[in-house]
Amino acid sequence: MKLEAYKDQIYSCLRCAFCFDHLEASGRSICPPYADSGLESFGARGKIAMARALLDGVLPYDQDVADRIFSCTECGACEAQCFKYLALTNIYAAMKEDLAERELLLPGAASLANDVGAQGNPYGRPQEKRLSWLPGTERVGTTADVLFFVGCTPSLLRRGIARGTYRLLDACGVDFAVLEDETCCGHPFMAMGLPDRARLALEGNLENIRRSGASTLVFACPGCLKTFRDDYVKLTGELLPIRAVHITEYLAELPAFHELKLKRQSRLVTYHDPCTLGRSLGILAPPRQLISAVPGVKQHEMARHGAESFCCGSGGFVRADHEDLAITTQGERYLEALSTGADTIVSACPACQTAFLDAKQRSGDSRPVDVLDVVELLASAL
Repeated sequence: MKLEAYKDQIYSCLRCAFCFDHLEASGRSICPPYADSGLESFGARGKIAMARALLDGVLPYDQDVADRIFSCTECGACEAQCFKYLALTNIYAAMKEDLAERELLLPGAASLANDVGAQGNPYGRPQEKRLSWLPGTERVGTTADVLFFVGCTPSLLRRGIARGTYRLLDACGVDFAVLEDETCCGHPFMAMGLPDRARLALEGNLENIRRSGASTLVFACPGCLKTFRDDYVKLTGELLPIRAVHITEYLAELPAFHELKLKRQSRLVTYHDPCTLGRSLGILAPPRQLISAVPGVKQHEMARHGAESFCCGSGGFVRADHEDLAITTQGERYLEALSTGADTIVSACPACQTAFLDAKQRSGDSRPVDVLDVVELLASAL
């Protein structure tokens, strides 16, 4: 049982409840599945109580346990508020591994894992479609100092993010390339409790990356970045042999970007911090700096922002088996964004953008609100 490794931490829980019903200045809950269900067993304290019962042998791993563990959006808000600094997300990951070993994956999660294994992406799309967004093929499969790792969602679903990143790197005169045979980074496998399959996906991509000769990997997807920057060490016990950065970090540090003459845009923007990018990876300032670089753009923060941002509802691929939870959570966050008076909602994550676009469509709101990734905003000002 993988959970045994966290026995001391699990028994250290004080049941203080900061992890799921500690309210921010907004007066709202921090935990999406708890806020949606109202049941403690969907919040962190309840999950830790289940973990203890599993260790004590008074509760078996079953579909009810799986339902609660896989409802987690992996937003990390509970861990950020934990009074004992417990590694809550690692504990949930261990429980997912135990569930996967017992063939207790939920139907949607199992289907998603099969799609990644069969097609190299979680959408069941043909691999040859991954490069159809490109403006040309001159950078595909070449050697370069920088490699743009596009990711499944920008390649196949949110292609404006892929095009925007490409245009910005090109405008800044960066020597960069795109892999000809990129596949899923392995992030969905991590979310499904299948680390061995995630490691194989990572290592397969790294073989291709090494051949590119790149010293820097640039990502537009925080999930991909976390998989390379953090999960690689956990999976292999080795340091990643290449620098890995988010596109907002890279551009914020790039002198050539700050020399660009960006066109003025009259926008009132509210920026949504993606949980993985902000709370997990600590990348909070660079996206805001880049937004401020566009002349005429003003920013208004949501009540929950920065390290205390609220999840968009797409984390952990919960939509696969908990669609109602995802819809409720994204709807709440969308309304919070609108309450700022902004005419443009900007994020820096393809999954977050997808959530806001879906929330906008479901709301039926006729207000002209743009939903953009930060690279799309910047590219539109070139």
